[in-house]
Amino acid sequence: MLIFDLIIFAIVLSSVVIVHEFGHFFFAKKAGVKVEEFGIGFPPKIWKKVKNGTEYFIGVIPFGGLNKIYGMDGFDDEKDKDPQSYESKGPIAKSLICLGGVFMNLIFAFVLFYILIIYSSFHMSQNMILSDYSFPFGKQENYTYITKVYDDTPAQESGINIKDAIVSLNGEKILNVEEFDKKINENVGQDIVLGVMDIKTKQTKDVNVSLSGDGEKILGVAFGQVSLIDYSDDKLFCGIAHSINILDYSFNVLGNLISYSFKNKTAEPLSYSMTGPVGIYAVTKVMAQDGLFQVVNLIAILSLALALSNLLPLPALDGAKFLFIILATINRKVFSKKLEIAIETFGMYFLIGLAIVIIFKDFIQFKDIIFK
Repeated sequence: MLIFDLIIFAIVLSSVVIVHEFGHFFFAKKAGVKVEEFGIGFPPKIWKKVKNGTEYFIGVIPFGGLNKIYGMDGFDDEKDKDPQSYESKGPIAKSLICLGGVFMNLIFAFVLFYILIIYSSFHMSQNMILSDYSFPFGKQENYTYITKVYDDTPAQESGINIKDAIVSLNGEKILNVEEFDKKINENVGQDIVLGVMDIKTKQTKDVNVSLSGDGEKILGVAFGQVSLIDYSDDKLFCGIAHSINILDYSFNVLGNLISYSFKNKTAEPLSYSMTGPVGIYAVTKVMAQDGLFQVVNLIAILSLALALSNLLPLPALDGAKFLFIILATINRKVFSKKLEIAIETFGMYFLIGLAIVIIFKDFIQFKDIIFK
């Protein structure tokens, strides 16, 4: 099982990174810049072939990809004067090369979401942290969603399943998780009828439940909120619409976490929301249990996340490179390549340090999933 999990993880992580690196590769080639290496995985190399001045290879370490653009990340006067060098190109060509990975990740996400939405009859579901959030695109319906069914409880005995959506209680529509919790507590020790819906098929059925008088296991479930988004009116651009929805929702969640952290003077919620390769492995392991659909959905979400994170103006990221192109165009003497390399070197060490901290944090946070 561990081998299977690692293979799925390698596919998920590598697909997103390779698409990103291909974006840089594609725009470099279009701009007439030499690409020295383009690889799937990392060295040592188990296969390689040179074509049109580029060495293509497959590395033995499968988690990611490598792209080396001639004259981009080093300082060499002779190399920089070469017409095939990155440094010999103008600001527009440089910008396209720098942001090529972001463009390609966005397109990749659009296409994957488009395929998933068509497959699911133009409906997508999203587990919700913010119960009062409204997506900017599509028709949204919110449901109470069963996330766990405990053993030897009324819910288990009545046949309620994980991922069932609750649509009604005794014929009255359930609008949100707060209302569901309230009505369950109002009917302690009584027989009720729950309207239950399968999120995938939207088929509903009535389930008879005899609620327990036990305060901890009245029904015997853990639940949250899920939104079902209908893109029937946005079929042509549903992939882009869903991508914008996910990004907008992510920004709102992040904003709430920041607000909560400042209000309660704790960085714990923010730190736990950040994740690295170990956290992605844990999420992949969980998603893989739900089949190919959720794995592809995860790849699309990670592609969006990689595009967004690389736009940040942090040293060594694409956003910082793009910003430096703008500054160097304004004043090349001040914003020289030597200064850029010095800043990026510092940024690289900072990101490596941050990555190490996140890896240790993820091992602690997701240990129950990783070592299960």
